[in-house]
Amino acid sequence: MSKYKKNLGAWGEKIASQYYQKLGFEILEKNFSQKYGELDLIIKKDHQILVVEVKTRASRLFGFGEESISNKKLKNIIQTYQIFAAQNNLSPDFQIEICVVEKNNAKHKIIIFKI
Repeated sequence: MSKYKKNLGAWGEKIASQYYQKLGFEILEKNFSQKYGELDLIIKKDHQILVVEVKTRASRLFGFGEESISNKKLKNIIQTYQIFAAQNNLSPDFQIEICVVEKNNAKHKIIIFKI
């Protein structure tokens, strides 16, 4: 992965974290990685736990961010969260959201998809 893509992805995850914190969510973990993959954000508000997959795009030239989430990716998210929940004594119940951060010069737009 190029340095530009890594920096863009890190920027998008920062924007997403700030967005969810403004909504009152507590960040439990960022970039939790296991054999099945990585979870960008694991957040909690009251008794609701969300796993957020952040997709950052500087343009739509290569498609929409949400289009890059395959069934295999969703399965990996579920398996990785199950490991995280067991390690942290958390409920196995959770929801998945895709947070697409679209960058346009100095501005950005956030689009949320609930799975």
